[in-house]
Amino acid sequence: VYDKDSFGALSLEMRQPYCQRLSEFVKSNGIVYVEVKNKESGREFGPPYHVEKNDLMEETSFGGAFDYVNALGEVYPLNMGGMRQMGHILRRGLRK
Repeated sequence: VYDKDSFGALSLEMRQPYCQRLSEFVKSNGIVYVEVKNKESGREFGPPYHVEKNDLMEETSFGGAFDYVNALGEVYPLNMGGMRQMGHILRRGLRK
């Protein structure tokens, strides 16, 4: 699954249902590639919201069903001052 800024566009209360739905559709060991914005300022405002690894891996977000595989860092430059496009790879854990 390729999540291009979807997670980072959602408010905190909308993230849990989104991640729950993805976990239902992704098979065991399936990969989710997530791109998010890192912002130099205004991190608490959005969308887009500032997102880091710990935001993705909160138990109420992807952390409940996915393992963190790798941070790709900045995946390409943006022409939006003060923002960087960051990539993260997650793997769906084994279903119980």
